[in-house]
Amino acid sequence: MNWKAIAADTTRDSLESLETLLWDQGAVSVTVTDAGDNPLYEPGPGQVPVWKKVTVTGLFEDDVDSDHIRDQLGVEGFDAIHVEDLGDRIWEREWLDKFKPMQFGQNLWICPGGQEVEAHDAVVINLDPGLAFGTGTHPTTRLCLEWLDTQVLAGKCVIDYGCGSGILGIAALLLGADRVIGVDNDSQAITASRENALRNGVADRFEAGLPEEIHIEDGSADIVVANILANPLRQLSQKLIAMLNVRGHLVMSGIMSHQKSWVKESYQQYILFQEDRELDDWICLAGEKQNPL
Repeated sequence: MNWKAIAADTTRDSLESLETLLWDQGAVSVTVTDAGDNPLYEPGPGQVPVWKKVTVTGLFEDDVDSDHIRDQLGVEGFDAIHVEDLGDRIWEREWLDKFKPMQFGQNLWICPGGQEVEAHDAVVINLDPGLAFGTGTHPTTRLCLEWLDTQVLAGKCVIDYGCGSGILGIAALLLGADRVIGVDNDSQAITASRENALRNGVADRFEAGLPEEIHIEDGSADIVVANILANPLRQLSQKLIAMLNVRGHLVMSGIMSHQKSWVKESYQQYILFQEDRELDDWICLAGEKQNPL
């Protein structure tokens, strides 16, 4: 069957209205991508997981009245309206073709479905970009991935607190960790983490759940990674410290540069901070637990 794509640009605030309009006009699918060529893989801590400016594309059967739909979109004030004849193509893959594998650190890669990484000794996480829980271009996620890529993780137990897509936990397992426990307040994040772990062949070693569903014994973790926000990191300080064994490593991100000292205050009695990584005004703090609570 031949297909026709009809697309328009809008802002995050008007996304729902534009999606609804395309569905009402008979779209068989509606896809949302970034209008600025900046693929969102993993949203930043506390962010609404949608780009600020988006392109919304409706897929229609070839005999659709595209002029009528174009007129309706224009009446509603949507910008950059365009129509494309797709022909008889596998339209499910069309929007993924623009995304390429991305490297984090020396060996770690994220690869959209249907593509391959040719680098020697590559450790590949298979994930597709998406609106909610995708794969890792936000600076806070990148900083954590790059830290994990430098570590010897064989046999380690890792806690991914605020797991989102599960990307950090999956990375840890593919890099050699023995076990990962993912915790998140959002049930959608738990679902995404489990599905992504299954896709990457590590579901048997990845436990994910809401805070009230997961029991973590004090001192059981070799590494705790928490990519959330500065204030929750302060509030959770006693809990995160307690999870770690002595000499275990704490990695925290979601911290703006000016918040670094403020966050460290809540941990410095027990954590010896060894390394700060910074990217685009975001900080990743890494340290070792020196003293038990």
